[in-house]
Amino acid sequence: MIARIVAALLGWLSLASPVAAPAVLAPALWVARDADTTIWLFGTVHQLRPGTPWLSGAVADAFADSDTLVLEIVEPTPDEMAAAVVQVTPPRPTPLPGELDRRLRARAAELGFPRNAFDATAPWFAATVLAAQPLAQAGYRSDPAPETLLTTLAERSGKPVTAFETLGQQLGIFAALPQGAQRSMLERTLAERDPVPAMDRVVATWGRGDIVTLDRLLGEDMAEAGPAVRTALLDRRNAAWARTIAKWMREPGTRFVAVGAGHLTGPGSVQERLRARGVEVKRVR
Repeated sequence: MIARIVAALLGWLSLASPVAAPAVLAPALWVARDADTTIWLFGTVHQLRPGTPWLSGAVADAFADSDTLVLEIVEPTPDEMAAAVVQVTPPRPTPLPGELDRRLRARAAELGFPRNAFDATAPWFAATVLAAQPLAQAGYRSDPAPETLLTTLAERSGKPVTAFETLGQQLGIFAALPQGAQRSMLERTLAERDPVPAMDRVVATWGRGDIVTLDRLLGEDMAEAGPAVRTALLDRRNAAWARTIAKWMREPGTRFVAVGAGHLTGPGSVQERLRARGVEVKRVR
């Protein structure tokens, strides 16, 4: 569950047979435009298996037509990632309850980490790393995913790459979660033994542009995660991004905005918040 949320919402980081992907994927794309401004909105998943063919058709045309690429965060280097994690990690994390600590140590060893690997980390960090590890073992990586590929193409063509947030701000969202919410994240991660089939379903649904089903899958996860997680990961950020995009609509130019697909589905989505601000947003068919 946590793996699905991270993969569909945040941009920083096979045990089962994968769901077959279409020959050519067609993820959903939206556009807001006026006489001299165009804003493309593209929902991403932050990890894919190599060879997943998603950049084609309307998405490829929209990106090629854009002046600027906008991401959640600019892709960090490994050193930048390590420094940012250290910055948001409390010097003396609150000890976990005994049973949860034992389960964490056992799962860490199962996945190839030292048993004490997470002794000095907050529960949110242990949860996200342990959720991501089975996906990595199943072949999921960031380099074939939209953010990395689009960044590479933008840099080759001299297209500016900007972001809504810094890495420190994004990690700080997790670090600021109440201890109870963080421990719940960790407990659910430890309970989900194999996140790969669920991730396969999310990627296949995303690739079909099936927003209704994707909203259901991610909405179930958010409901399970609780209101504190939804408020921190979705609601506040969607509202802030919509305010920024609405300001951009008063400036000439063409921007390609690529953010986690969960921000562009369901109640409170970026599009819904833009419409509330008087910005017309249409799905590109």
